[in-house]
Amino acid sequence: MNLDSKQADSEGSSSSAQLVSLNKKMPDEVFENLPEPLKTITEKFEGRERDVLLLSSIGVISSVLPNVYGVYDGRTFNSNLYVFIVAPAASGKGTMNWSKKLVEPIHEKLLRESNANKIRWKQSEERTRGEKPKSQLKIVPANTSSSKLYSHLEEANDSLLIFETEADSLSNMLKQDWGNFSDLLRKSFQHETLSLSRQSDDRFIEIKKPKLSIVISGTPDQVKPLIETKENGLFSRFIFYDFDEVSGWKDVSPKAHRINYDDFFEEQAKLILEIHEKLKQSKGVEITLTEDHWDRFQEKMEIALNIILGNNKIDFLSVIKRFGLICFRICMILTILRNKERITVPEKITLDVTDEDLKISLSMVKNLIDHSLLIFDKYDKNAVSLTMAERNLLNQLPNEFKRSKGLELANTLSIPERTFDEILKRWERQKVLDKVAYGQYKKRALK
Repeated sequence: MNLDSKQADSEGSSSSAQLVSLNKKMPDEVFENLPEPLKTITEKFEGRERDVLLLSSIGVISSVLPNVYGVYDGRTFNSNLYVFIVAPAASGKGTMNWSKKLVEPIHEKLLRESNANKIRWKQSEERTRGEKPKSQLKIVPANTSSSKLYSHLEEANDSLLIFETEADSLSNMLKQDWGNFSDLLRKSFQHETLSLSRQSDDRFIEIKKPKLSIVISGTPDQVKPLIETKENGLFSRFIFYDFDEVSGWKDVSPKAHRINYDDFFEEQAKLILEIHEKLKQSKGVEITLTEDHWDRFQEKMEIALNIILGNNKIDFLSVIKRFGLICFRICMILTILRNKERITVPEKITLDVTDEDLKISLSMVKNLIDHSLLIFDKYDKNAVSLTMAERNLLNQLPNEFKRSKGLELANTLSIPERTFDEILKRWERQKVLDKVAYGQYKKRALK
């Protein structure tokens, strides 16, 4: 069983780094054929910053695609994603701030129109006023109460976005109002009905299909305050991207950039605004996969599930299953961006996911599962962190094996000899296996 028989050379600076690194960068193949404006945006950055910008951009764009939907597992879903960038201070994760600029014009337009409607309502004759206009906005501050967020969701005509560079801001609200806020986040991801009864103003709120996207960043120490346990369902709803490199001083002079990023992202935001306005007038855009695409999707996700089962890591199964929906949502976002010219107003249309966008989505998810595994294992100090590729290799090795036989298996999984030897050394240190004799090993049970 092979999660991906060919390890892309682009996943690291050398083939040896590809499997040994537990928090891998996105492979270059993800970026080569991205739809616009994602391709143009990510070309301006490198390394971790490029990854952070891609994920945060997809996260914010997931909140501004009204009337876009797809059917997954017999249910209708919109494109909303939850993204959490985890890295130490001075690591470059602040790059995600640029992605917020992509949706700020939409937020500002909604606020202007909402305020103008309220002014007109106040100025009209009392007998002709009618119902007070609802407040419309796109970006909701993380520093808000659950009851206020309920109100925003109730009044919103479409998705809301929580964007926050300090995860503690959202964590503090969860601590103050744990039950309601955690329930709200979990149910909103699935578009499940939200209900709230408020005694203060004798009001009952019911939101049939809440739509919420989240893009946040924080340090490793800020993960657990936000998601207290890995079993409560909130963990599996997040895309995690974790890295521990601290960036050094970089050239901040004009010659290093050659562009003004403020101006650059304002230009890219115009395209997102144009797509948003067209979709608002649409009667619906359904995103579909062909039968062949579903077969490929099912195959890849089943392989990932079987690898986890083979490691007896039952508590991670819900994360793998949720990644199926996340992958489908990424497909939706990429498909809309690639087919923006085909969006017709006001007709209802259907768009098929392309081979390229399915490939990109599956490649991203393959990488992101490793990042989720790394965060997941940090909840248990005794847990051993291994990548999916390593777990796949470990599953297929017999309980006792010689290095030569292990290398034969590694080669069938496109793992180079040097990488295999480095894995064996690390597995010894991690107590994954014991070296019982020269060139002979015995596996231990994983925790």
